[in-house]
Formats: sequence, C-alpha cells, structure tokens
Amino acid sequence: MTEKDVKRRLAAIFSADVKEYSRLMRDDEVATVNTLNDYRELMKKLIKQHHGRVVDSPGDNLLAEFSSVVDAVQSAVAVQKELMARNVALPDDRKMEFRIGINLGDVIVDKDGIYGDGVNIAARLEGLANPGGICISRTAYDQIEDKLPFGYEYLGEKTVKNISKPVRAYRVVIESDEITPKVGKEPSHDRRDRHRNAIEEKKARKERLKERKERHKERKRKKEIRLEERGIKPRIKRKNGFSIHLRAYVGVIGLLLIINILTYASTNRIWFQWPAFGWGLGLYLHWFHVRKAAKIKQQGRTMSGFRRHLGTYVGVIGFLLLVNILTYTSTNRIWFQWPALGWGLFLFFHWQVFAPRSSKKDQ
Repeated sequence: MTEKDVKRRLAAIFSADVKEYSRLMRDDEVATVNTLNDYRELMKKLIKQHHGRVVDSPGDNLLAEFSSVVDAVQSAVAVQKELMARNVALPDDRKMEFRIGINLGDVIVDKDGIYGDGVNIAARLEGLANPGGICISRTAYDQIEDKLPFGYEYLGEKTVKNISKPVRAYRVVIESDEITPKVGKEPSHDRRDRHRNAIEEKKARKERLKERKERHKERKRKKEIRLEERGIKPRIKRKNGFSIHLRAYVGVIGLLLIINILTYASTNRIWFQWPAFGWGLGLYLHWFHVRKAAKIKQQGRTMSGFRRHLGTYVGVIGFLLLVNILTYTSTNRIWFQWPALGWGLFLFFHWQVFAPRSSKKDQ
C-alpha cells in the first residue's frame, strides 16, 4: 500500500477490555467465556444502537468506531450501566468489568480495519480507566464538554506506552455521587465541574454561617440567663439608657444653641440655656438614679422610678413657672416653657422605655 492508496478519516475510537481477564480465565474458563460472549453481544447491540461499528473483538478486547464523539460516549455510558446491572447477579470474584477508552483522532482505513495513533491512544486511555469506568482524550472532551449531562474529572497529562507525546486524559463521571476531589485539574476547561463545585461550596458556606448564628444566639441566651440570675442585666440596661439620654441631650441642646445663634440678630435674646438647664436637671437625676439603682435589684422598681421622675418634673417646672411669673414685669419674657419642653422630652422618653417594660412584668 502506497501513500496515495492510504485512506484516512477522522473517527471516534472506542476501545474496551476486561479487568483481570487472565485471573477469570484461570479460575473458570468456561464460565468466563460464556459471560464474555454474553457481554460482548450486549455491547455490540448498544454500539449499533448509537450508530457505531464494531471493527474487531480479539480475546477480551473490543474495538469500535463512531462518526460522532457524542454517540461514542453515550454508547460507552449505556454499556457500563447495563454491565453494572448484570454484574449485580454475579459473585464478587466472577464479576466481569470492562474498561473503556475513547479518542477522537485520525485513523488509517484498510478494508474493515482501522489503524494508527488514534487507535493506539484509545487503547492506552482504556488502560487508564477504572474498572467499569470510561476515560477519554482531550480531543474527545473538547467536543462533548457542554453537550452531555455528565461530569468530567481531569486526570492530567499521562505518558503512555508507544505514544510520543503525553496524553491529556479525563474520567467520565457517570453518576453525580461518583465525583471525587479534583487533583491537577485544568481550570480553563472544566466549566461544568467548576459550576457544580461553586454551588456545593455556596451551600456549605450557608450551612456554616447558619450554624455560627445559631451558636451565637445560644451563647447570648445563656449569657442573658446568667446575668438575670446575678441581677447584672438590669444594671447594663440602665447604663445603656443613660448613655442614650446623654447623647440625646448633647444633640438637642447643641441644635437649640445653633438655632439661638442664627436667630439672635432678630430676637436679641439668649434663651437656649433654659432648656439646657431644665433638661440638665433631668439628666442629673437620671444619672443619680442609675448610680442608686445599681445597688438595688431592678425588678418591680422601674415604674416607681418613673413616678418619682414625674413628681420631680412637676415640682421643678412649677417652681420655674412661679419664678417666671414673679419676674415677668421686669423682664417682659416668658421662658419657663423651654425647660418644661426640654425636660418633658426626656420624661416622655423615660415613660416609653421603662414604663411599658414594667407593665409587661406586672402582667
């Protein structure tokens, strides 16, 4: 045959052989041959259903070709699933498991046979496959990556016998629960696996975050119980209430000072000191109450504290009103409403924070 007579074509080559065939034959030749013939007939039938052609089947090997890599891989998956189902009925030492290698490459056609590196690579990939598994080349993988509902595990570059260049190999993951941690994976060519791993990692992060939140809530709940038992929690709340009060005082009085400055030219009056003084008295009483209450258990005393606050407010504002009335003829100013308003704001705040809580306890 001359170079001109050589007929070449691109084909998907399917190569399969039996794991531990020699041991099976040694243990029971007749049973092994019968099982091999049954399995081989099944494989031929499935290959034909997927538009393939069996080229040769010497010994425990089977060689087939397909015009489509998609058909070749689908045929291989169907073969392995059927053989797996049949092996269930056999004892472990009599199971017959095939390894399948698939390559897309150039082949030389001579009558009904095919030859060349394309065939040799498929045979080497078959040797890299797990028993009952499928191993494909990079050229095959590039054609089916997004076309079939399977996973693919990159096995790396493999140096195989009688092939000059390393072969990039991929394992076909037939079932989702067969996926194993990827080692040496090509990040630019395994989009399907990356997407699956990203989803699984996202779910795992959510679960970890949820567990941390639950643990934090449980620790916080236990801490609150311990503080309640020691009478510490009420003191913490009172201190927090005073700090809020202090910040509100500084903010509001600061705002009133700015308003007073901006309106001074038209009114010629300085009045911000009155609400500052009135509210300042309330702030002082609040601070005094916090210090005193720190030594006393809080339970049952919040409403009485509000009543004392209200009585103090009425007394002080009444006194300021009396002073305003007595000095009105000389000053011609009504100013008592400013401390009344300022302190009244705090009184309302005190009622909102403490009185409702006390009423809930009473219930």
